[in-house]
Parts: sequence; C-alpha cells; structure tokens
Amino acid sequence: MPLARPIRSRVFDLNTRIRAAAARHGVAVAETGRQAVATDPRLWSADRLHASPLGHERIAAAVAHAIHLPGSNDAWTLPLPPQRVPTGWQAAGAELRWAAAFLGPWLGRRLRGQSSGDGRTAKRPQLLPLSATPDSAADTGQRESS
Repeated sequence: MPLARPIRSRVFDLNTRIRAAAARHGVAVAETGRQAVATDPRLWSADRLHASPLGHERIAAAVAHAIHLPGSNDAWTLPLPPQRVPTGWQAAGAELRWAAAFLGPWLGRRLRGQSSGDGRTAKRPQLLPLSATPDSAADTGQRESS
C-alpha cells in the first residue's frame, strides 16, 4: 500500500518483535501478511483498513492452520479467481471516492485531535456473563421478558 510505505520499517520491526515474543511463550502466529493473497482488495472492506467477510474467512482459516486444527490446511493462501480490475478514469474515480469517504475524514479528525470513537458509547457497557446458548441469556437477565 503506497500510503503505508512511510511506516513500513516500523511495521516490520513490530512484526519481528511479535514473532519473537510468540516464540518465547509458545504461541502460534498466523502469518497472513506474507501471502500474496493478502493484498487482494476483495479481502478488505471499503475502508481498506478492516477485513471483509471473505477476509475474515481467510484469517480464520489461517489461524486454524497455524494451530493445526484437524482438517485445516494452507488453502487460505491460494489466490482468488481473477477479476476485472478497473483502469483509467474508472480506477481514478474509485480512488477519489475512497479518499472522500475515508481518507479525508480521517485526516480531518487527526488535524482536530479527534478519534472516530469520540462521543460513542460501548455496545455493551456493563460486564455480563457470557452465555453458551441464546436460551441461557434468560437465566442471566439479559433477555427482556414478554
């Protein structure tokens, strides 16, 4: 990613430190970023920062493979089928729409010292027990009565 080039060496250093810490503690690491498929735009949401549903699927498969779950393999590393890639004005328009929708607002927030989370509240602000099944939610008072 061209915008990430200025911090590339710092990201590589961070990843090296994560691998070293994981090795010291016997923790498996799913190395998704080293695979060419990781740069396929279909694995990323419109903001180009978060994984798409397909991206999450590949990440889950990578984790399953890293921890040697039965039935897992390295198929997650395989490239997706070819797709038509926009070129010329169509590609330029897509870049401008992305910049207007995501990059511009992000830059504006940074310049104002704001975060995208400012003014938001937690989806679940109270610590509650985790229920194993939807039916057990009634036992913990999480479900409204009818």
